[in-house]
Amino acid sequence: MGTEARISAIVVTYHSGEILRACLKGLLAAPACAEIVLVNNGNPDAVLEELANWAGREPRLKLITGHGNIGFSRACNLGARAATCPVLVFVNPDCVVETGTLAKLAALADTDVASLIGGHICDEQGLEQRGARRGTLSLWSACVSFAGLGRPGPEAGIWRDFNRNREPMPVAPIEVPVVSGALMATRSDSFWRIGGFDEAYFLHVEDIDLCHRYGLGGGKVMFDPAARATHIGGTSQAASWRVETAKLQSFLYYFWKYARPPFGHLCVLLVAPLLALAILKRIIRAK
Repeated sequence: MGTEARISAIVVTYHSGEILRACLKGLLAAPACAEIVLVNNGNPDAVLEELANWAGREPRLKLITGHGNIGFSRACNLGARAATCPVLVFVNPDCVVETGTLAKLAALADTDVASLIGGHICDEQGLEQRGARRGTLSLWSACVSFAGLGRPGPEAGIWRDFNRNREPMPVAPIEVPVVSGALMATRSDSFWRIGGFDEAYFLHVEDIDLCHRYGLGGGKVMFDPAARATHIGGTSQAASWRVETAKLQSFLYYFWKYARPPFGHLCVLLVAPLLALAILKRIIRAK
């Protein structure tokens, strides 16, 4: 199936900072990108005016605004509903895609098998960041990761780190349990067949949940090492404690959602204080 000019890029922005311009310019420079659906969850009036003017000059840029901060999952779904192309690529506003990245993701996603494809997310030095390829999320893997006890490689057994960025980079696309919502592609029909993002997640873990549901539905989750983007961290003006608190709530919701009652729910209740303590330490370190 051809993918030239058949991709809708969906970007959700909330006080994203200067990097948003670079993100949008990178997407507009992609020949395969037919449109950008920019969902404004909250930006200063001056930035919003600039974006509106930009959208007025650029027919491929569609601005959705006026709904306030409805959370990342709901905003992604809102953007996906407004998209008109058969392939959706979700891109964080602080990610700048390289030439050809969208086409590579779409080529893998545009198949008859429901597929969710994640990209290779790097820092400004070109090093792979955490989260682009991950293992299966469980209470155990979360505790190992938050405690800093994870080790790379399958030989680590139950101590294998949930994040796989310390493991050798594959030379070709591979199936993985989880990819990052910062850069992922899928067919629109496959996305809606499983219900889109679960809107109960306000921020974080919604991508893990989406990957899990693709797997449960018989689909594929894949990581493409050649589909690269540079992630510029530290640009959002959102308070770190709010972000980390939302992350804790999302983790607990995920575990509760997929736990088998009654013992699974009991385990979640027992582990919740440990996860809360780990999140608290992250908040303190960020100050």
